[in-house]
Amino acid sequence: MRAEDRGTARDALAVPEFRRLYIGSALSNTGRWLQTAALGILGWKISESSAYLGAIIFAQLGPLGMLSLIGGSLADTADRRLLLLVTQAWQMVWTFVLALLLLDGDIGRGTLLLIVFVIGLGQGLYAPALTSVIPAIAGERNLSAAIALNSMQVNGTRVVGPAIGGFLVSYWGFAEVFAINAASYVFVITAIYLTVIPPGTATSRTFRERVFGGFTIAWRAPQVGRPLLLMFLFAFLCLPFIGQLPAIAEVNLGIDSESTTYGWFYGCFGLGGLSGAFLVGTVFLRTPASKVVPIGLLGFAVSLAWLAMLSDINAAYVAIFCVGTFYFAMPTSLATAWQEHVTSEVRGRVSALWVLSFGGTVPIANIIAGQVVELTNLRVVLLFGALCALALTVVRLPGGPVVGEEILGPTDRNG
Repeated sequence: MRAEDRGTARDALAVPEFRRLYIGSALSNTGRWLQTAALGILGWKISESSAYLGAIIFAQLGPLGMLSLIGGSLADTADRRLLLLVTQAWQMVWTFVLALLLLDGDIGRGTLLLIVFVIGLGQGLYAPALTSVIPAIAGERNLSAAIALNSMQVNGTRVVGPAIGGFLVSYWGFAEVFAINAASYVFVITAIYLTVIPPGTATSRTFRERVFGGFTIAWRAPQVGRPLLLMFLFAFLCLPFIGQLPAIAEVNLGIDSESTTYGWFYGCFGLGGLSGAFLVGTVFLRTPASKVVPIGLLGFAVSLAWLAMLSDINAAYVAIFCVGTFYFAMPTSLATAWQEHVTSEVRGRVSALWVLSFGGTVPIANIIAGQVVELTNLRVVLLFGALCALALTVVRLPGGPVVGEEILGPTDRNG
């Protein structure tokens, strides 16, 4: 689609089905980010270990890497509405279980990791299905705007959630925070239930093509594969800092990770992400991703290196805002770059690779980074990520035609 033909954010929000799911997701994500911030604080308080913080990130995101391929296959072939409902209900139930276990204010390290992992199993199937659903309900013309709006929603709630979470953890406790998040799932479950979601349109193929077909598409179509590869490298090499934010606050900046000050610090990161997604969805809506991505990588490298060297919280507010701005501008552009080059019949399987590029790499990277921090210090990990982002600016995004199941070859009706 020509850049001048793309729909705006107003056009996407004018679609009732998209607007309903957008609002429901925003309300639910507020609770999810509230819990994510609280988990980091809880993990640090019961361990004071960067390695354990890395393990929590692995428990949260590891299921994305394990189940995203299955989730992508189901998104192309199964009842996507039912899949979204079941996976959200699963997360709600187990989040309530976590809240109950924390009623006495104490929980074992292993138990916390296990429950977080179980909750993540639902997200592992939900994430690729949701990614494939957004264009189906917003319309292909509104694809870029819908992706930017979704990123803005995620980062807007990232601002509100941690700020509220830091306050509630200090005045109430962890159990109450997790219970609020569990209740927030009702909003998105209701929105999904009321939304008409088109079923998957993939034809009958072999099991291998239904599950692993996304890899074939990414390999044969560089216009699809290159954005995925770049996101994989960026997530693995540059994003371990995400799991170390509580440690950065306490060790580098000298603030209590259980305080409202940390909530504002985390909130500035989300506010920066909101700004980055907003810029991509408005000012740079018709600017090719090939131009936005290198700028995002360069800005990210500079701001992360700046954050690594700081010990003053006031300057750190600005630095983490800049990190968030450049960080989220890049993935928002990359998501548009590959989604514009696939049809709806294969979008679920390619969405699985998109989720895998983040969920399958950040957990492993955080496990490694946690061990490196234990052996060296936080600044080593942050500066390494900044240097890698700078190196990735040389990667270029090619153009090409829109591809569908035809790129996989003739259909095997007996597969």
